[in-house]
Amino acid sequence: MGQRVFNDTESSVASSNTHKELHVVDFKSIDDKTSLAGANRLEILMFRLWDSRHNEKLPLFGINVFKVRELVALPKLTAVPNRHPCVPGIANIRGKAVPVIDLHKYFACGDVSNANIIIVTEFNNSIQGFLAHEIDDINQFDWNDITEPPAIVNEMAGEIHGNVLTAMSVLDNGQMLLIIDVEQIISEVLGTPYDSIDASVLSDENAGKTVYFADDSAIARAQIKMILDKMGIGYNYSKNGQEAYTALMAMADAAEEKGEPLINTIQAIITDVEMPVMDGYVLTEKIKKDKRFKDIPILMHSSLSAEENIRLGMKVGVDAYISKMRPEEFSKTLNGLIGSPQNKTRQQYAKAAKPANEY
Repeated sequence: MGQRVFNDTESSVASSNTHKELHVVDFKSIDDKTSLAGANRLEILMFRLWDSRHNEKLPLFGINVFKVRELVALPKLTAVPNRHPCVPGIANIRGKAVPVIDLHKYFACGDVSNANIIIVTEFNNSIQGFLAHEIDDINQFDWNDITEPPAIVNEMAGEIHGNVLTAMSVLDNGQMLLIIDVEQIISEVLGTPYDSIDASVLSDENAGKTVYFADDSAIARAQIKMILDKMGIGYNYSKNGQEAYTALMAMADAAEEKGEPLINTIQAIITDVEMPVMDGYVLTEKIKKDKRFKDIPILMHSSLSAEENIRLGMKVGVDAYISKMRPEEFSKTLNGLIGSPQNKTRQQYAKAAKPANEY
């Protein structure tokens, strides 16, 4: 169940359509947000879209507050040639050109004239905006209350685009919250470096090795598989942190029974941060406390690219932290971890995830 963190004044400001600029509304301090993540909790910004075809609001959608920079009233957009149909134009926000994705068009809600709030986000070292109808609230959740959506729900929500939900939850008032797979939306609308990956830049020096990875995003899992396949590295994977932890403990138990070191089974672990049930921070912390994994490096591979996320990753013990959508960096870092002692240069890998430029 979610715990409300907006106060009434903040909520009214965030929903107002008359303000020229809507700043981040009590998204807490960096330390507070980091503390939440380290405790297997998160804050979700909840928003709504308007379905003009049926003249009604859609169910609540959500996005992790860690990814939100601010909320702004829709400024004048500049149209660019050859843009995707879901991109109405580019917004000038603090002097930076920010592509805007109209979620109403993405979900085929028809032409919506009263959508005028942009959720400005930062992840994967890029800044983009999502056009929404209205902001509803910000709630705190325990990752245990965030579950993988049933296939029927994902099929209904992604009738046109496929699986576009990474998770869902039910609020205290019974409303359903749908957490969108922003990585898939951006990949589909704006494109990603994985779309035209050059195998020649990916080293196969660790071909034949095996890794285990966990990621709740279908598009991210497909991209990781693509890179690992080109590197000649075998893999097993899970869709959330709890599944990964259970599978990894089973591997460790099996290796222990055989009297073999676990590194004979897997040579590295790759984890996302945002995952249902158990997030990547908690997964890493639990693994690092188990001496059987002392020789297994952990690579945190996340769309959360802000410095506070990197610091928390290093604090819980990851051996490298890199942003998603960097295939060459992914290959280089993973090869370095597999081929080097864990404690060799943890800090150098943390520098691989540089935050997006301020605007």
